[in-house]
Amino acid sequence: MVFLINTEKDVDLLVDQGIILNFLGDNAAIAKMFNNLGLQITPSRSVYHSIGEKLKAHYDRRWNHTMANLSTVYFGNIWTGTATVGAVILLVLTFIQTTCSILSLF
Repeated sequence: MVFLINTEKDVDLLVDQGIILNFLGDNAAIAKMFNNLGLQITPSRSVYHSIGEKLKAHYDRRWNHTMANLSTVYFGNIWTGTATVGAVILLVLTFIQTTCSILSLF
């Protein structure tokens, strides 16, 4: 909430949208209250910190992005997966046939 509410205008917008209710009547007091919430609190490491670090390391690997893109785009369902495998097989067989035809000329 500290990052959401910085000024009186932020409180005005949230009150107008019905996100928060202002029973104090003064939007500046609400903004000041939210800005002073975390002043004396020092952040501590979460119990999930190591999991977050592992997740970030997994996300930063380029191979994982490539495999996720491959599975989403080319193997999203059985039909696109089958068509992709068929196209790759056809391309390999065409390359083999072309190579054999060139070698038979010599």
